[in-house]
Amino acid sequence: MPPETDNLLLQELYQADQKDREKVYDTAASVAGLKKNAAKRRGLVGEMMSQGQVNTANDLYHAGVIFLHGEEPKDFLTAHRLATLAAIMGHKPARWLTAASLDRFLVTMGQPQIYGTQFEHNGEENRYQLRLPLDDSNVLSFEKRYLNVPAVMDRLIQLNRRI
Repeated sequence: MPPETDNLLLQELYQADQKDREKVYDTAASVAGLKKNAAKRRGLVGEMMSQGQVNTANDLYHAGVIFLHGEEPKDFLTAHRLATLAAIMGHKPARWLTAASLDRFLVTMGQPQIYGTQFEHNGEENRYQLRLPLDDSNVLSFEKRYLNVPAVMDRLIQLNRRI
């Protein structure tokens, strides 16, 4: 059985990851700095995973969020795997992460997202917009609600208030 105690270093990395995402990055240099910090965190979390230090539902969720902020399809699949395990273990916020990580993976593979969780900043208009294409034609009527995925318009309002 895995330990019941959350990994405190992983929690600190997660908090730093979230703090980095509190603002809009509007220059190439600021985006490069964000990506550098995120890559360092992913490296540290990968080491923790290989050493058996990611065990609880909170650990899985925190690690999943850090991998969601990766750059390659394999990062997003890792985020999806970790989020799925956390959700199975009863971590409710991880449900949204399962949807977001799948959407992000699909988008990077040139496929339509299915849940509508991926947005992009339009620099010319200084606003966020849904990243297209979206194909939610096979999403079950209750699926987004179960996964805690907000309506696209609600999320756009929330994102654009940050600007």
